[in-house]
Amino acid sequence: MKINDVIKEVAIMLQLSNVSSAYLSNFENLDTQTQRDVNLLLSCANEVLSDIATDHLPLKFAEEITVTSGQFNLSGLSKTFHKLISIETAEDYSIELDTLKIKSGKYKITYNFLPEIYEIGDTIADCDIRITSYALGFGIAAEYCLICGNYSESEMWNSRFESAVQIARRSAKMPKLKERRWI
Repeated sequence: MKINDVIKEVAIMLQLSNVSSAYLSNFENLDTQTQRDVNLLLSCANEVLSDIATDHLPLKFAEEITVTSGQFNLSGLSKTFHKLISIETAEDYSIELDTLKIKSGKYKITYNFLPEIYEIGDTIADCDIRITSYALGFGIAAEYCLICGNYSESEMWNSRFESAVQIARRSAKMPKLKERRWI
């Protein structure tokens, strides 16, 4: 899913005709108000993606690290660290600020991470596949309306967003059954 397509969908939902017409020009040569709206929608999109990853459907990643001198800087991980899930074969460790204190050696660390900050034209890679572009659009619309002071409209979009996230959460917990074969 591309960030441009999601912003276009939100612009149509919110009836921002200047932004939806800017989509046709690939968001180039925009007037001041349209540029402001596009930037605001983009920052709302990044905020909603972060919200989904921290509160609703965490993004999980595992990698191998090498610890020297009993400390490992968590900013050295390949993704933006959010929350530690597990460390294989580690008995005693602690986290202080952004430093993991553990015995020297090699470990496999599993952690939740935050999605990257997206720009216009980027493809959203870190988002959970169960989150549809419409669900993401509902969240962006809620954030945009809240920032603009349209509280009742923000509440409506937020309830739609929460419902869509609940559906995605439920589908994450559903067991996958093997297909049956007919003889």
